[in-house]
Amino acid sequence: MSTQYSLHVVHPAFELLKRSARILHFIAAGIILVNAVHELAAHNGSKILCYTQMVIAADILILVFTCGPLLTEAPRLNFLFRFCEMVVLLGIAFSLLLDGHYWFSLFHFIIAGSYFFIMYREWRIMRSETVDISPTGITIPNFLKDMVIGWNEVKSIMPKYHSIIIETLRNQKIEFDLKEHLKIDELGQIDEFCKRHLSNG
Repeated sequence: MSTQYSLHVVHPAFELLKRSARILHFIAAGIILVNAVHELAAHNGSKILCYTQMVIAADILILVFTCGPLLTEAPRLNFLFRFCEMVVLLGIAFSLLLDGHYWFSLFHFIIAGSYFFIMYREWRIMRSETVDISPTGITIPNFLKDMVIGWNEVKSIMPKYHSIIIETLRNQKIEFDLKEHLKIDELGQIDEFCKRHLSNG
């Protein structure tokens, strides 16, 4: 019998971020494109830099309008483009700061920081979309840090074919749908494993 079980789950917050991928890419492309046009028209900025920003914005928009469904299913692709967006937005912020546009610079620093945070969350999605059941307790995926619940804190755990429900002694109920239904033998093994550790906890 296995000493640990990892169940791939549908995390509502993770799924919301996946569904928001297109609009977030679109916003970043819009900000980059507006800045490039503004720099080129109003401040006679470096044409190479402005055209480079336009190309990056065009690449992102092509991704948004041609690869919509793929963005939902490919967190690594989102992570890669989010990294590029964050770097470009950070570069724009520093450029505005050097030109003395402090408020616009601050705005872009905030946007760049927001996209860095989103990128971190997408990295978390790639690493942990599983509920891990082990002899030490249950690990629940989360954006910032996975939540670990010891067996002495668990009131009940109900693995089902299509979901898992965890109740803690603090009356917290956590429920996730499973990405893949459990087989009869897997369900029996997990149920037995949980009952044994609950009685010991």
